[in-house]
Amino acid sequence: MSDQILSLKLLGYWTDEQLGEIPDVSGIFCVYAGTAAAEGEPGIERLLYIGESGDVRQRIRHHELRDKWINRLEAGETLCYSVAAATYVYRERLEAALVHVHKPPVNQDYIDRFPFDKTEMHLRGRTDKLMSQFIVERLD
Repeated sequence: MSDQILSLKLLGYWTDEQLGEIPDVSGIFCVYAGTAAAEGEPGIERLLYIGESGDVRQRIRHHELRDKWINRLEAGETLCYSVAAATYVYRERLEAALVHVHKPPVNQDYIDRFPFDKTEMHLRGRTDKLMSQFIVERLD
């Protein structure tokens, strides 16, 4: 692959009680520790994990690291999610760039490496705890 400029629009936020409302799209998802609000949006406290899937709703619901996400919550916090649609061709590269730059505590892959050519990212929408623009250089 060559150098790329990629853009994502993140939608959200949803809590576990709202999992059925998460779009069943191919894309990227972010998992956060948040505080539930009586009405309206949850408060986003910390980024916990970034992933990718052909169906983000099902992946979030049945993820093998779900217990690790829950174990990172503090008293009064709940899991919250944002998602962005992305095609299969770019999902892994998008995930790798986001993980490499933001280093979520539950992720392991891509923390210390980025096996893709130079990638410029532009994020919009629900981007709490994420940089809205950044560049990642190849690091094998």
